[in-house]
Amino acid sequence: MRLPHTVAWRCRADSCGLRFASPQLSHQDLARAYSTHYYLPADDGHSGKYEDTSYLVTPQVVPQLESVLGSLRSLRLLDYGCGRGSISGVALEVGLVPIGIEPDAVARNFTSTQFGVPVYANLEELRSQHPEAQFDVIILWNVIEHLRQPWLDLRELRILLRPGGQLLIGTMNVKCLRARIEGARWVNYQNPTHFYYFDRRSLERVIASGGFPQAQEWKPKIRYPQHSTMRHWLYKASSLFELSDGLYYLCSAREGSCKRE
Repeated sequence: MRLPHTVAWRCRADSCGLRFASPQLSHQDLARAYSTHYYLPADDGHSGKYEDTSYLVTPQVVPQLESVLGSLRSLRLLDYGCGRGSISGVALEVGLVPIGIEPDAVARNFTSTQFGVPVYANLEELRSQHPEAQFDVIILWNVIEHLRQPWLDLRELRILLRPGGQLLIGTMNVKCLRARIEGARWVNYQNPTHFYYFDRRSLERVIASGGFPQAQEWKPKIRYPQHSTMRHWLYKASSLFELSDGLYYLCSAREGSCKRE
């Protein structure tokens, strides 16, 4: 599929089916895209066009982790790719103790200033400051599609996840109803910072390659307050037939101990 900024390819292997962008943006062009579409240089708390719905969804999702972890109070969270802190802010409200990883300096500064959360540019910087760091929860919220080699990131993160800890991944669903209707016009294809486009099979394969071989899908209850009544019922129907926009996977660091909700 040809896109304005790249070509979206699909692996033909029956066991894979991963869709990916090639060529990918260079490091310089990627930084420019983030400053244009996500984290505007004028640090006034306003984001670009691609970072809106997370502030409506994350307050609903994070508290639901109690159904898996029990009390969240004092559990350590690594918010990987924290952006402007939509996850970290909610985490503080429910008693989690968050630390962020965020490569973009504008977003990193906003999160640390706004929420008082320590935020590091990368895992190497985190480890230099906290060599023994271990986390009860690691969250990649709309992040994995931005990573150049996500299976390698997951392998590094698995080391930081304590035994019995939980990894939560949220990303787009390339087989959702909107993607089927809109094709190349779909917002997740149009976003130049997206390098991968996942369905259930390809996401599970990448997660397994990252050290979580039996990850299972999690289905948090989400309501989009900006939806009309008709759009709300359309969303419920698409979820019933596994055609909703998002995919959410929650699994343990222990091999084979992931749990379907």
